[in-house]
Amino acid sequence: MKVSKRKTIHLIVFFLLIVFSALIIGASQSSIYSSISKNLTLLGQIYKEVSINYVDKIDTEEFLKAGVNGMLSTLDPYTTYIEPQDRTQIDIITHGKYGGIGVTLTNRNNQTTVEEPPFLGTPAARAGIREGDIIIKVDDSFTRDLSFDETARRIRGPSGTEVTLTIQREGEEKHLIFKLIREVIKIEDVRYADLIGDQIGYILLSAFSDKAYSELRETLLDIQARGAKGIILDLRSNPGGLLEAAVQVSDLFLPKNSVIVSTRGRASGTDRTFKAAQEPIIDLPLAVLVNRISASASEIVAGAIQDNDIGIVLGDTTFGKGLVQTVIPLSSSLLKLTTAKYYTPSGRSIQRSHYSMWQDTTEQGGSVFHTLSGRTVIGGGGIVPDIAIEQPRINGLVVDLRRKSMFFNFSVQYTANHPRPEKPDFEISRFILEDFRKYLKDKNYEYHHPFERDLDGMINEARTYGYGEAILQDIDRLSQSFSQVKEKMFADQSPQIKQLLRRELATKYFGVKEGIELDLKDDPVVRKALEVLENPQAYHAMLKK
Repeated sequence: MKVSKRKTIHLIVFFLLIVFSALIIGASQSSIYSSISKNLTLLGQIYKEVSINYVDKIDTEEFLKAGVNGMLSTLDPYTTYIEPQDRTQIDIITHGKYGGIGVTLTNRNNQTTVEEPPFLGTPAARAGIREGDIIIKVDDSFTRDLSFDETARRIRGPSGTEVTLTIQREGEEKHLIFKLIREVIKIEDVRYADLIGDQIGYILLSAFSDKAYSELRETLLDIQARGAKGIILDLRSNPGGLLEAAVQVSDLFLPKNSVIVSTRGRASGTDRTFKAAQEPIIDLPLAVLVNRISASASEIVAGAIQDNDIGIVLGDTTFGKGLVQTVIPLSSSLLKLTTAKYYTPSGRSIQRSHYSMWQDTTEQGGSVFHTLSGRTVIGGGGIVPDIAIEQPRINGLVVDLRRKSMFFNFSVQYTANHPRPEKPDFEISRFILEDFRKYLKDKNYEYHHPFERDLDGMINEARTYGYGEAILQDIDRLSQSFSQVKEKMFADQSPQIKQLLRRELATKYFGVKEGIELDLKDDPVVRKALEVLENPQAYHAMLKK
């Protein structure tokens, strides 16, 4: 079996890029090229020998990709090889648009499920696809035989092409078949905006594509014209996006020439400082909301606003993703390579020390930095909020219910069989709560406390080694007591369970917008932001202005 010239060239290009990125810092150019040459020779020999002489026939393309991915796995998790069929993800991040039908998918109970109502005006919305629909087939392929990523990839496609979905829907005896023509789907970065509280503008920014600046600018001007007295910019669970978008969004709030973010790397041209190019378009009290999933571009904006004393940051320490990726075109694919790190205006590195785990910087004893007005801010990874707000404690039972989509699944069934209430802000009565408990029983749902797994192990060991009947009886009594513990866990968390049920039911009955509005009323971080912004004297005192 011979290796084609094209594959050999492909191999050399890949290894050249990867090996170059992993060379020792500070080495001279001559030693770098010498090392590249030596390592390429070795890797090429291994690839050739295995491809030709291995006992079983191998797929040389897959073998090559395995080698590339293996090397990249020793770096940070954001340096990745992007195959041709995955380039759509780059388009979604960059431009907020793609060819498809307009649905958001999730993997619920190992089934590809429509997570939210389809985007308005899209093929899926016009055809009547609903949230909660389970996709059984894409064209002639059963989704059970495909990975979730492959299913999503097959649903997407060039505008004007056809895709057929076979769907299982709650309350329908037979599967539903939809033949849809794909269109260019545009995703809005500003997902929701309105006045809440005492004329405070609330804006939910869910992404940072190349449309973020124009959408947010238009929204800010509109809210200001409606008499807003302050702005809440919600970046919670916003995973980020383009560096350029983060700089432009920050530019809407910061005075001209204020430092927004800087980048530092090894390669020439990676050390850069980005500054505001214009005066802010609004001059209102500002609160930025963040959480553990706020990352990358979200952290750039939050850090710039905090370090320049433009607004108050509330919530939880952010994720700590402060690495700059450069997309390098290859022959038919892409390499997304980390080339620099982000630093806030005060000099804090956004990147946490551990690439693959979230960490609370406040508990790490991070280095101390200072804002323009002299306020103390903590470095060491992520953005630590000015006002940290502890979320309500949720026990393992509720976490398990959410993880297994029981609130979502119950709401789909309940709304299909009960009339819509008059308004979204309805009460979760004891009858609805009992219906939920009955649903869990009908679905054979059972929560396994972590300690119960230990008890199962003790029972097996006792039986295997003959510890005696007495200890088995003691373990059995302890196991039975866990039934009472789980009943108490449900009762103790009933306020949170009712809140989660109301949120899901309101979304199913009235739509995503109404679900968001209802959620805001129960949100302790939003309530605290309103309290701060509605008291200008306290707000300015916090910023030392």
